[in-house]
Amino acid sequence: MSICGMITEYNPFHLGHAWHLSETRRYLGADCILICAMSGNFVQRGDFALLDKYDRATMAAEAGADLVVELPLPAALSSAEGFAQGGTSLLAALGCTHLSFGAECADIPLLQRVAAILNGSAVRPYLTEALRSGLSYPAAMQAAVQMIDPQAAALLTHPNNTLGIAYCAALAGTDIQPVAIPRAGAAHDSSAAKDGYASASYLRSLIDSQQREWARWMPPAAAQRIDDAIRAERAPMQLINCDAALLAHLRRMDAAALRPFAAAEDGFAERLASAIQKGCTFEEVCYAAQTRRFPLARIRRTLLRAYLGLTENMPVKPSYIRVLAVGRRGSEVLRNMRGKMPIIVKPTAERRLPDALQPALRLDALADALYALAAPDPAQRSAQSRWKKTPFIWK
Repeated sequence: MSICGMITEYNPFHLGHAWHLSETRRYLGADCILICAMSGNFVQRGDFALLDKYDRATMAAEAGADLVVELPLPAALSSAEGFAQGGTSLLAALGCTHLSFGAECADIPLLQRVAAILNGSAVRPYLTEALRSGLSYPAAMQAAVQMIDPQAAALLTHPNNTLGIAYCAALAGTDIQPVAIPRAGAAHDSSAAKDGYASASYLRSLIDSQQREWARWMPPAAAQRIDDAIRAERAPMQLINCDAALLAHLRRMDAAALRPFAAAEDGFAERLASAIQKGCTFEEVCYAAQTRRFPLARIRRTLLRAYLGLTENMPVKPSYIRVLAVGRRGSEVLRNMRGKMPIIVKPTAERRLPDALQPALRLDALADALYALAAPDPAQRSAQSRWKKTPFIWK
C-alpha cells in the first residue's frame, strides 16, 4: 500500500485541488492513503490565510484527503526551498512513499535534472554573479541555470514548476518517489478562470470583493464552508484588519533588529527599516521596499516573520505533528507514528509535551493569536479561541 503526501496551502480549496487529489489516487490506486502537509494560518506568499486552518483542512478531507497535518510555521513562511524541505521532512516522518504535486511540466526526469543542478556546486559561481547584477534570487537562479542547461532553465519560468523542482531537490537521497500531476485549467495567480478551473488568487479576489461567483470554481462542500464562515464573520480573514498592530510592532525595529529575519549581506534589512518608517499601511511598506532584487513575496514573508518572531535560522523540519483533519485510514498512519514523534490532536495537549518543544509551541500559539486579529468580527479576535479548536474527524 502506498502513502502519498502533498504539500499544500488550499487558500482556498478549489476544483483544481480536488482534481489533483482524485488524479493522484487514480494514478497510485484506490487503496493509496493521501496525506496533506498544509500551511497553517500564514501562507508562503507572505499573507494571512483567507480562512482558518481547520476549515481549510476540512475542505480537503471532504474532497478525499485521509489526513491533513500542519506544515511547520517556519516552513510555511519560507522561500520555495524552505517550504519544500519542511514539507518533505514532515511527510517522510509520516512514512510517505510518494510525493504528488501539480506542475506545468510533468516530466519527472527533467524536473530532477534541474533539481540536480540546483543541488550541485557548478551553479554557484553563476548564481553569485547574477545576484551581484541586482537580480532577485529566483531570477538569478534561472539565469544561472540558463548558463548550464537552457532547456532546464525554461522550467523555472512557471511557479508550480519551481516548487516541483524544489520538492525533487528536497527528496534527493530519500526513498520517496515524486509524482507530477499536470496542472489543469487556469495558471498560477491567473486573474480569470479557464476550462472550468480558477486559481486560488482569483478566487480570493472574488471573495474579498463579495462576488458570489467564486462558488462556481469550488467543490460544493468547500463553497458551503466559506459561505458559513462569511455569515458567521469568521472570513475572509484580512491583513488590513490588524494593519495598525503590524505597523506598531514593526516600527519598534531598526535595521539591526531586523537582521535576524533578513539577509544581512545585501542591504535588505536597511531597506526594510526605511520602508517601515515611510509607509502608512503594511501594503505601502511592502511596495516601498520592493525592487528588482527584493521581490514582493520575499518582503511580505520577512516582515511577517519579524512580526511573529521567526528568525531566518529557525529549523523548517518538524519536531511534532499537528493534526488538522483525520479519517480512518489517516488514523492508521498516526498509530504507526506512536513513539516516533509527538502528535498533537487537541491544542490543550501541548502543555503536557516536553520542555524542549515549548518554545516552538509558544510561537505557534502566538501566530494563531495574532492571526485572530484579522477576523472581520472584532468579537472573534480573542487569543483564547485557538484552545477550543479540534480536528475534523470522519469515518
